Amino acid sequence: MKIVVTGGTGFIGSHVLPLLANEGNTIIALHRRESDPPKMNGVAWHKSSYETANWADIKQLLGGKPDVILNLAAYGVSPTQEWSEYFKWNVSYTLDFWLAAIENGVTRIISCGSCFEYGAASNQYDFIPTTAAPQPLGPYAASKAAATMLLSALSASYNIEALVLRPCIVFGEGEKASRLWPSLRKAALQGEDFQMTSGLQVRDFIPVEKVAEALVYGVRRTDLTKGRLVIENLGSGVPMSVRDFALEWWHKWDGKGELLFGHVAGRAGEASRIVPEIS
Repeated sequence: MKIVVTGGTGFIGSHVLPLLANEGNTIIALHRRESDPPKMNGVAWHKSSYETANWADIKQLLGGKPDVILNLAAYGVSPTQEWSEYFKWNVSYTLDFWLAAIENGVTRIISCGSCFEYGAASNQYDFIPTTAAPQPLGPYAASKAAATMLLSALSASYNIEALVLRPCIVFGEGEKASRLWPSLRKAALQGEDFQMTSGLQVRDFIPVEKVAEALVYGVRRTDLTKGRLVIENLGSGVPMSVRDFALEWWHKWDGKGELLFGHVAGRAGEASRIVPEIS
């Protein structure tokens, strides 16, 4: 298949691209970096972004019209308070890009959503169904939920296949150093103490490799229906407190320091439990 990937230089994208290439697809991965992205067999990089995409060049590189958009790019995975930037990138520019893709022959759009789209609705369920109405609690989650609704409308209006996969807490190699799992590993391997929140929040932690496999499977699925968005949750199916997650990995890494629970304040308005229903 001929696939255009956004966000290929990101955490999840770096795991997705090799899997796509191994299946023999023709892949154009867009990037915005000033420096050259890492070379990957079977992947052609094209310096572009939503607002600058040149579809004539993309189609020439692909050798024809694209079949699938795999949307892994997102603004604001690390929290900030720039609301307008979230919606500019995750909604407005995304809309422009998706419309242009449809005009240039794309018949399937797959987007990586987020379990944080559910927001406050998460507290109403032991396991959140995809039918739960999102009640996002911040600009990132709100913009991701808006993008999901946008894709639903585009699918119906243009009769295309559309899939949104909402992973819960993704962790693994290549994750930003400031996030929990890599920060925890660094402290454990260096024999340092590690300060964190109470850790009483309950989440579903899923390895990045599993998320990558689900996204790649979405490219070749045969059960998607034109004109209707499909939303699915991604997770391990095993609820776990942040505290237990930290303790499990601390022991795996044989951490010599102490885990100092309650030394970091929790995020204001954070849902106490985010555990998706896995079909």
